[in-house]
Amino acid sequence: MAPIAYILFMLANAALFIRPGELVPALEDFQVYLFLITGALIFSIPDLHNQLRLKTLRQQPVNLCVLGVTLMVLISRVAVSDFQNIESAFIGMVKVLLYYLVLVSVLRTPERLRNFLMTTAICATIMIAYSIYDYRNFVDEWMNRPDMVQVIYEENKLPVHERKLMRHTPDRDGYDIYGNEIFFFRLCGLGIFHDPNDVSLLIVATSIISVYFLSDPKLSAARVFWVVPLIVGGIAMYYTYSRGGLLAAGVGMMAWLSTKYGGKVAIAIGCLCAMAVPVALGRAANIDISSGTGQNRIQHWSDGLMAIRNSRIVFGIGEGNYTEVSSHVAHNSWVHAFVELGFVGGTFFFGCFFLTAYTFLLMKRFRFQISHPELQRLFPYVAAILAEWSMGICTLSRCYVPSTYMVVGLGAAFVNLVGFYRSHPRPLVVLNRYVVVAWVTCSMALLIGAYVFVRLFVRW
Repeated sequence: MAPIAYILFMLANAALFIRPGELVPALEDFQVYLFLITGALIFSIPDLHNQLRLKTLRQQPVNLCVLGVTLMVLISRVAVSDFQNIESAFIGMVKVLLYYLVLVSVLRTPERLRNFLMTTAICATIMIAYSIYDYRNFVDEWMNRPDMVQVIYEENKLPVHERKLMRHTPDRDGYDIYGNEIFFFRLCGLGIFHDPNDVSLLIVATSIISVYFLSDPKLSAARVFWVVPLIVGGIAMYYTYSRGGLLAAGVGMMAWLSTKYGGKVAIAIGCLCAMAVPVALGRAANIDISSGTGQNRIQHWSDGLMAIRNSRIVFGIGEGNYTEVSSHVAHNSWVHAFVELGFVGGTFFFGCFFLTAYTFLLMKRFRFQISHPELQRLFPYVAAILAEWSMGICTLSRCYVPSTYMVVGLGAAFVNLVGFYRSHPRPLVVLNRYVVVAWVTCSMALLIGAYVFVRLFVRW
């Protein structure tokens, strides 16, 4: 039963990146992912039960956090008496919860974890390469059309899910000498990665995985093929013009360096890269919070945080209701979670990343020796992926999508395996009062820090 669940899950995970319905319109109504993940769920039911036992929730508190976020989607709506489409919102998050639970259930050996990373990187590279091909054709077509600006304005009036013509995101780049707006296009991926910042996070994660396999001595000469995802990712990253992706790459590199070589090396190399970036990357490195997009996002954060300066601080304004208090979503998953799900739900969401990062910090602090050689080699790469995604979602509202919990699940599965392959198998961290105090304190500090930052830098 378990091998079947593993195979079906791997196919379902591949379907997150390579979506037949977007490549072949005739297959648009065929729910490949739903069919595969349902099969994986059925064949892994005994293991799923184990993941939800009270003992397991204490030994792997990330499971508790994902379960908590799911319940808070429902509770936050009930708390504000918002019952419109509450079933679809809750069921949608339950699907994400089940995806996460299947992931941590089936990735129970280092070989399976390694294969998961390999197939994820390969499927992501195929999707990214197709997106580059489509982007080049799209730009060639639309930059020469006289009605381009008119179509852009008409599409912008529509909800995001109804925009069919602009497959790649238009953005402004100032004005020409006649006062006309100059537009350019930013590359988008497929499906849940149909946003320049979304796909940029995937590019960074794929690049990290590619470096892991490129440096694998067991692959001998075959590892040279892992240069291809790096080249494809570099081209795609340039076309996204994503500042969030650039920041994520920098944080991921710092995490990789600090876990592999130590904090001093990470800081030294990070400073050198920070000085070179503005020259090398042009617009993408122009990060300005006093005006433009940066200031707009701070204003959105301010709108949300002001909405919970009352009794709603506990359970939030309700899942999906951010646009009721602001003209746009937060474009910051941490702020978005605190505003919609309250301090309780935001703390659960924060814990999804914090508890794994906290475990990694304790491992480095006490110089914990990982027994399994492949897990030891993998440690810096998992830390880098977790760090870059944590940074990247500062520019995206992605609290309830599978891609976020794929990364959360990767970190949780890695921690599970490191504990299991100890000389005497036992969890690395158990949820006790010391861990809870650290978790809640850091969550509170994040919320207060966001509020102070907004008060200092918002301009109206």
